[in-house]
Amino acid sequence: MTLGVFIWPASSANAANASLSTSTVDIAAGENGTWTISGNDSGNQREFRWSLPSGLNISTGSSSNLNRFRVRSDRGYLQVESDGRGSFSGTVNVSSSSSGTYTMQNTRAEISMNPRDVTVNVGGGGSTTPPPTDPPPPSGGGTGSGTADYTFYIDNGLVNITASPDTGNGATTISVWGYGDVAGANTTFPGPAIEAVEGTTFTIEVVNNLNQNHNFVIEGVTSDTTAIPPGGSRIYTINAPAAGIYSYGDTLANGVNQAAGLFGAMIVRPSAGSTRAWSNAPSANQERLWVINDVDKPNWLDRTLAGNSVNTANYRPNYFFMNGMNGFQAMGDAATNVEGNVGELFLVRIVNAGQFDQSLHWHGNHFRVISRNGNRLNAFEWQDTINVKAGSTAMVLYQIVQPGHFPMHVHTAQMETGNGVYLNGTAAMIIGH
Repeated sequence: MTLGVFIWPASSANAANASLSTSTVDIAAGENGTWTISGNDSGNQREFRWSLPSGLNISTGSSSNLNRFRVRSDRGYLQVESDGRGSFSGTVNVSSSSSGTYTMQNTRAEISMNPRDVTVNVGGGGSTTPPPTDPPPPSGGGTGSGTADYTFYIDNGLVNITASPDTGNGATTISVWGYGDVAGANTTFPGPAIEAVEGTTFTIEVVNNLNQNHNFVIEGVTSDTTAIPPGGSRIYTINAPAAGIYSYGDTLANGVNQAAGLFGAMIVRPSAGSTRAWSNAPSANQERLWVINDVDKPNWLDRTLAGNSVNTANYRPNYFFMNGMNGFQAMGDAATNVEGNVGELFLVRIVNAGQFDQSLHWHGNHFRVISRNGNRLNAFEWQDTINVKAGSTAMVLYQIVQPGHFPMHVHTAQMETGNGVYLNGTAAMIIGH
């Protein structure tokens, strides 16, 4: 097997497209203006975000084929998420009572977009009206108190693994456990990402809809390991720590529950809408979150879900995932791939939620390691490979310096496979325009 040769899906992220109606909105103080986003998501849900400048009032208007279209003032961004039905559109309303220039900076675009940012020029005068600061409504669901900022439901889930396009082998569906943010719906793998601003306080309610005890712990942040009984729930008050990347999961059963799918990531920002890893770190043009993990299906996963005992000394993973996807899926996923224009700087936050270390090797350019397991590096390290220890986190800065398609893969051949099928393991693409 030649590790330097890769095949990526024919349906690349370029098949999807999005654009803004304008890059500049000119209005008078007290008047309303609008801009729109429209495009085609090629049948996959796509998410976009813009920062919320202080002093600019922003609300959502009419929309078509959007799953989420809302202002998240507590987290400092406008969220737009298509629903995977092809064409979509949404109108954004802007106004301000104070004259000045306000820039809504794009902080996440899961497909190429031009223009990316919107500048609102407000003429006239008056007092500044800050954006609202109320917490977001809790996630929906038929259980739970409905009083927390986040509500997670522990339940059964499914992971679909696609076949290798060159051999047609490897397609299967794996049953897992997971955290979800909608009651009764299939859970996500990994769990939903949590976002917060350092120094703020928020609440998470975790509802256990399985018939075993489970819990919820944010590594290095919370210490409450109390079991949540079947059908029970527990509310956690979280004081957001220093800006960085953190993991969460179920710590019961000596890691077996987490390995079965109960894990996820928490991003803490230095300020609302910031694209910096911390307050004085370099500002990135785009961000990516990579959650990697491994699964021993016969010895751990299948036995756990069947209610049988697990010999934790016998762990031989046969599946390896990037953001819950096998290699060919991840290499065609715009939210996972590092894709942008030459010169753009990416902040990539990495969580290894698995049992094995993984050495991630990047092509196209070297990158700078800026944080290892929560420890900020005074001197950034130039590398082309980073070993992310099991249960640890890292943050890197990667700049696109040339056009083309380049792989990101693992320097362990087994981890590039899914149950022996290549390239169905940990992999992603780096795409420069």
